[in-house]
Amino acid sequence: MKKILVVGATGKIGNEVLRLLSQENDVEPIAAVRSIERGQEVLGADVPMQVLDLDDESTMNSALEGIDAALLLTGYTVDMLRQSKMFLDAASKQGVAHIVHIGASTSPTNEVGHWGWHQFVEAYIEKLDFTWTHLRPESFMQNVTGPGHRWLDGDVIRHFIGDARWTWIDCLDVAAVAAKCLAHADAFAGRIIPLGYDSATMNEVAATLSKVTGRTITHEAGDPEDFRNFAIEAGAEPAYITCVANQFKLDAAGLIPGAGQTFDGFEEIVGRAPVKWAEFAERELNTI
Repeated sequence: MKKILVVGATGKIGNEVLRLLSQENDVEPIAAVRSIERGQEVLGADVPMQVLDLDDESTMNSALEGIDAALLLTGYTVDMLRQSKMFLDAASKQGVAHIVHIGASTSPTNEVGHWGWHQFVEAYIEKLDFTWTHLRPESFMQNVTGPGHRWLDGDVIRHFIGDARWTWIDCLDVAAVAAKCLAHADAFAGRIIPLGYDSATMNEVAATLSKVTGRTITHEAGDPEDFRNFAIEAGAEPAYITCVANQFKLDAAGLIPGAGQTFDGFEEIVGRAPVKWAEFAERELNTI
């Protein structure tokens, strides 16, 4: 059995990766959790778990011992650089063979800081003795409808990107690709896979949600600086949030190269079509 460690296992993507890996032959998925108690609360008592805290280097060697492949998915702060290096150093020491890293947009711009941070992580992965697959998702549909950071406020989508066209992906589709790349590492080693399969402005998203829900859903574009200020006041990490606010400014000004571009290859990897906005809204009706 190939042992696969899933970092971020209690989150939306990681949880789905665990579920999909459990359906693969000859694979033993293992959840990396900060505490067994919290892991069992979210995932259930029957899921194999290892304690791994990305902020505690002492937890990494034991969690990675005997692991064949690992999903690296960090939090959204500048600490992703430190966390990733510690994790990768320990993974190399323990003989992990394959790393699947979930990064960020495939746009060539150097103006969005956190996209560059992910590319530095990718470069460090390649420097070490792993085979690797880099996943570069675009904008998550769950940002509009999902709990915790929902843009949809009643019947108004409150956003900060003006009339920009974005490339969108369902988080569960990110997980579907990640699971295949982990379970079948040989087939996907050395590949950079951009992820984004629907293209829409916020006006078009609002129209789709209106059609699916039968409500009149509108949208309002705010100032990215207001987003930055209230996000920091709410406790978000300033360096990362400043990067996101800068991205919003560039989006609104039409200065992101390739914004709105969609990508091929999902069906070849997963064996089904990717989720588009209409299907996503139908599925998420109970949350929006």
